[in-house]
Amino acid sequence: MKVALIGDVHANLPALEAVLADAHQRGVEAIWNVGDLVGYGAFPDEVVQRLRQEDALSIVGNYDIKVLEVKKKKDKWKKSQIPEKCSETSPTTSSYGFAFNWAYDNLSKQSRKYLRSLPKEIRLEAEGKRILLTHGSPTSNEEHIASDTSEKRLRELAEMADADVIICGHSHQPFKQKVDDVWFINTGSVGRPDDGDQRACYAILNMASDFFQVDHYRVEYDVEKAAAAIREQGLPEVFAQMILQGRALDAVLEISEKTEVEAEKADDSVVAEPVPSPTEEPSDDSEPETADAAAVAAVSASTVSDDEALLASVLELARVCEYEEGHTQQVTRLALLLFDELQPLHSLGAKERFWLHCGALLHDIGWIEGWKGHHKTALRTIQDTTLLPFDHRERLIIGSIARYHRRALPNKKHSHFAALEAAEREIVKVLAGILRVADGLDRTHQSLVEDLSCEVKPKKIIVQCSVRCPAEEDRQTALRKGRLLEKVFNRKLVIECQQSGIGDAGLQV
Repeated sequence: MKVALIGDVHANLPALEAVLADAHQRGVEAIWNVGDLVGYGAFPDEVVQRLRQEDALSIVGNYDIKVLEVKKKKDKWKKSQIPEKCSETSPTTSSYGFAFNWAYDNLSKQSRKYLRSLPKEIRLEAEGKRILLTHGSPTSNEEHIASDTSEKRLRELAEMADADVIICGHSHQPFKQKVDDVWFINTGSVGRPDDGDQRACYAILNMASDFFQVDHYRVEYDVEKAAAAIREQGLPEVFAQMILQGRALDAVLEISEKTEVEAEKADDSVVAEPVPSPTEEPSDDSEPETADAAAVAAVSASTVSDDEALLASVLELARVCEYEEGHTQQVTRLALLLFDELQPLHSLGAKERFWLHCGALLHDIGWIEGWKGHHKTALRTIQDTTLLPFDHRERLIIGSIARYHRRALPNKKHSHFAALEAAEREIVKVLAGILRVADGLDRTHQSLVEDLSCEVKPKKIIVQCSVRCPAEEDRQTALRKGRLLEKVFNRKLVIECQQSGIGDAGLQV
């Protein structure tokens, strides 16, 4: 039996056509598809119809599900994702659902009905082998299985799956490995590879009762045509760059940001143009919206020293700026845990912990004006708003912590940072470094990390996270954002994730 294994086509019809032609030329008898037919590319409906025409055996992927649910869950997703994924009407705004809405609106009713009919997994038997088709892993369609998945984790998944062959996608990375008597096969991505190779990727499984072979293939296709179609449809340029570069969205954005960061380092006018306060101060005869708002209006730096009252004003500002409460509270909780665990290294006290608490609660308030530059917007808002009772210096410190949760590292060429005393600058570096890691640990905005602890060694910091389900994307993002923390403490950052209730087999490192 000879089967083509495909996945993550992501609405890239030119890539799909090239793969199907190559597979048929190699004599395949069937097509097995592990999901994510739509998303990013310009041909969602055409891809669905082409695979139906091919009579492919298909399952639904996580992106497919998000597209199908976008109309129901738009409020929940509002501002919870980067704008290229979630803007409803324009790829340059931070409204919800652009990519998901576009894909949904460009699917025929027939194609939507077909996608809804697809199962999340398929089990079958062929040539005496029990085979499982799943998008992510046997436990979650969001879990990545790739070459960096530990053998312990693969063994755990193999035990759960009750299958001889596990075929998956989602990570967009071609992969095959036999653990004990179980084969793991990741098809790679047809339409959106992310390993730096722009060619379409798929696998061929050739098996008989006494024979088993898996080979991955890379297929040339008209990448420029696919990119041009994305642009013609008015989709974000970053989607075109993903297929041109053969890289994931985060990687493309990171490359783009690196060039901007160099220019940003020389920008010493971050606070030169004040941004209007997110809310106007009520007139004497205006009625406060809530009792909390009335209380906040009454507090001032000279009369209020209680941290609880000060935090009430911080939360009021966050609410005014329509913050995403779940993500913000999770990041704040993790940041404070990291602060406490790393106290032997930084030796900071209650005052600095409070500044971190405030900076974490306010780190994403800049989203009120859109995703791009939201870290700078947060800084300017903290400096200019009438809702906060802090003095100028504390606003600079808290604003700098929030501002440095992403993008450029602290630099004295930034006027707000240069305005601080040397000791204060060091404090900001420590607290911003902690906040960056905490923010990375909730990259998916799903609050997957339940608890954490730190082990400090002479040359490294080991952050051990207890997670409720696999959190590889969060772990990898936290590692990427950990450069400032590594620089501050002169130690390598290591993050380990242990799934709750699972032994060493559930460890991700």
